[in-house]
Amino acid sequence: MSDNAESSRATAGDLEVDLEIDLAGQRLGVTRTAGQGTTLLLCSDYGADRALLASFCRALSCPTVIFDWPGMHGTQSVSFAAARQRMPARADQIARLLDELGLARVNVLGMGWGGLLAQQLAYREAARVNALVLVATSCGQTMLPGRWRALKGLAGIAGRAGLNVDARQAREIFGGRCERDCRDVALALAGARTPSAAALAGQLYAVVGFSSLMFAHRISMPTLILAGDDDRIVPLANARLLQLLMPRAELSVLHGAGHWLLIERRSESLRRIEAFLALFEER
Repeated sequence: MSDNAESSRATAGDLEVDLEIDLAGQRLGVTRTAGQGTTLLLCSDYGADRALLASFCRALSCPTVIFDWPGMHGTQSVSFAAARQRMPARADQIARLLDELGLARVNVLGMGWGGLLAQQLAYREAARVNALVLVATSCGQTMLPGRWRALKGLAGIAGRAGLNVDARQAREIFGGRCERDCRDVALALAGARTPSAAALAGQLYAVVGFSSLMFAHRISMPTLILAGDDDRIVPLANARLLQLLMPRAELSVLHGAGHWLLIERRSESLRRIEAFLALFEER
């Protein structure tokens, strides 16, 4: 790890370490957790900071790395150049992040917006990606859109942070048929930090014109596509399309699950993801 990575917090026994890493003037917040096996890099959803999936990362048995783009906490400034990065440029940034962390080869998990980034990274850095997990995502702007009411609700909650709703309202936006599970999603999102407007605009700019349709067939590493059949934001048909396009992809459907299935159905998601990754663990 280079001198750019400065530890700001570590738990007992270095089980979890928070870092800030400077990449060409952009400071990315990074959290690493310890574990056994190949490190799993997580690319989170639109408007979601790394704290939202912190408990999921801690529950995994493998080491993890999850990061925030500048401005995701609402306090960092976002440069004009950073806000105008397309998805390929962001994938290049993540490749440099892996270099800084001394990680030559990783597994990659991408959720929602982060699933688009994960596909771009897997395509551009195929030699570095051992296995790929795509959660509640699509191929990009050519996707089958979600329900209008859900998308309208999503657009009005400042990047999913500060969502002060009950389980019923969370279900209307994200889906999920179990009230208890939807309550977990509402509680997690209510405690999330609000990203800056510039950070959100930059994430939207990155996906303008982006589609993996032209290169998905060249993503050759083993891929697990995990989706819920009650996802109101990214309908299940998008996962089925990705499965058809990717030569080594398998689809795993969580029946009754919505968009935020890593929170809503954490135990089941963990079981399926870890079973898949164990098949391709490098010896």
